[in-house]
Amino acid sequence: MSPENLVIIEAALNGGRERREHPHIPMTPDEIAAEARRCADEGASLFHVHARGPDGEWSADPTLYATTITALRRAVPGALVSITSIRPSHVAVDRIVELLTTLSAEPETAPDLISVNLGHIVRWEPSPDGPFPRRTIHFPNAYEEIVPLLTTCATYGITPELGLMDLGFVSNAVTLHADGLLPAHPWFLLELDSPRFGSGDQVAPATVTNYEALAAPLVEHFPNARWAAHGQGLAGYAVIHHALTKGAHVRVGYEDSVHLPNGDLADSNAGLVAWAVAEARTVGRTPATPDETRQIIGLAD
Repeated sequence: MSPENLVIIEAALNGGRERREHPHIPMTPDEIAAEARRCADEGASLFHVHARGPDGEWSADPTLYATTITALRRAVPGALVSITSIRPSHVAVDRIVELLTTLSAEPETAPDLISVNLGHIVRWEPSPDGPFPRRTIHFPNAYEEIVPLLTTCATYGITPELGLMDLGFVSNAVTLHADGLLPAHPWFLLELDSPRFGSGDQVAPATVTNYEALAAPLVEHFPNARWAAHGQGLAGYAVIHHALTKGAHVRVGYEDSVHLPNGDLADSNAGLVAWAVAEARTVGRTPATPDETRQIIGLAD
């Protein structure tokens, strides 16, 4: 198979979703592992997971992440595992550095990749009980926080998935490259992580126009750039289809949408992967195996 025809299908299994949004959001290590197995059977080769505490909330507990990664790899031998560096504003980046350091002490628990968003993420979310109709939620990514993450990745051989959510994030990527902080062959996530204009999410909404607005300067400054694209909500499916036609790789999963393109709730992440594989085949592309995924991303370098 020609490398140009291969497509990495990344499955983002749970993200920040809650069970009230879908009763089958995988939370426990065993649930995440079983969901990864179903997605692998449909053609996914890379799995992005957020370990969740007993209450379903955000966690950076190394033991919980180690258990989750180990269970996933037992369920899907050879799978590539990506975790997240996103954290609430009250949590110092040192917690994520500690997480990576602890996980990397054992080959069985070391992640292959970690998403590192290259800018602050701000959301104005509804606040019906507050003094204003909305409140501001901040997920921090200051320069002095991103640098330790990238340095730790380099130390332990973890590939950062460099998240680009708006034009300023692309500019930040150029700055980090000029400062010598990016890998020689960076791997990006082109993330249209707002479902629509007016949603309160202060990043680029999921439209094909916005995809092109981010992809053009990315290629200008990184001519050999490789990336996976995704979008938030139902609007993201047009972005994914467009990315497939342009030769990019793609991400699907409950983190991005709990619905199928027709608006029905997906029974599992596997249904979203199956849709992406079918779309890929309509434009002459074939899902990459885990080994082929390693080659494309550069993990085999």
